[in-house]
Amino acid sequence: MSDIDFSELIVSKKGVVLSDRQVVGNIIGERGDSIIVEKDGVSENIYTIPKSKIGGYDGTQLILNSNESELKTYEQKRESNGESVLGSITDKLGDVKDKVVDTTKDVAGKAKEKID
Repeated sequence: MSDIDFSELIVSKKGVVLSDRQVVGNIIGERGDSIIVEKDGVSENIYTIPKSKIGGYDGTQLILNSNESELKTYEQKRESNGESVLGSITDKLGDVKDKVVDTTKDVAGKAKEKID
């Protein structure tokens, strides 16, 4: 499938389906001779599918020459860079809370100085 511009498909997160049109997910990357497909944005698993399994591209989605049982052999845990999205958000919220508390204490301290 050398005539397919995978970088464009990745940027637009095109859909990936099996030959029977069963939805697999969206293409999110490419690694060597494989494409990386996520089921959804929150799943812990992704698919690393050999490009040789791509049967075609209809302008909307990639069509795989594969069935559901074969697809399961390409499933693997999503790589983590050491932190989850939820963990990252929680950390950022904690930082914001700390800054608000510090600012509030600073303002209260200055107001008290003016009163005294």
